[in-house]
Amino acid sequence: MEKFALTLRPSDAVQSEGEVPPAQRLWRVITLLLLAAIFAEAAFAGAMLSGFPWARAAHLASAALLILGAVTAACFALATLRRVPQGTKLGLMLLGLAVLLFLQTAIGKFAANGSNLLWLHVPFGVALVGLAAQAAASARNLGNR
Repeated sequence: MEKFALTLRPSDAVQSEGEVPPAQRLWRVITLLLLAAIFAEAAFAGAMLSGFPWARAAHLASAALLILGAVTAACFALATLRRVPQGTKLGLMLLGLAVLLFLQTAIGKFAANGSNLLWLHVPFGVALVGLAAQAAASARNLGNR
């Protein structure tokens, strides 16, 4: 039974066309899950603006889980991928994503409490989708020079 590691080793080099090392596959999945969760935030926001009573709680809870997930992923990436080509880049990108998610949550809280910041909160959320997509693209390049 093959052990599953978070980091890439020289022995993980792609053997044949289309074969992906398990660690690279894991980081692809992690970044795609973060991207999907950020996209789900937009769906919760739409439901909230449509008047569904449960949507505000879901939007807030998923934001907190997203921050936690992004910080955790960033810490693991920085700790385990620092010697992997493109690994530090992915870790820093995930750390930046976590910081921006925290700022987005703060802007959202201010907007929910009456501050006129929804004009900033919405496009900032769109930018977060783009950054998460860039992190997913970076995960596909792990190990490449």
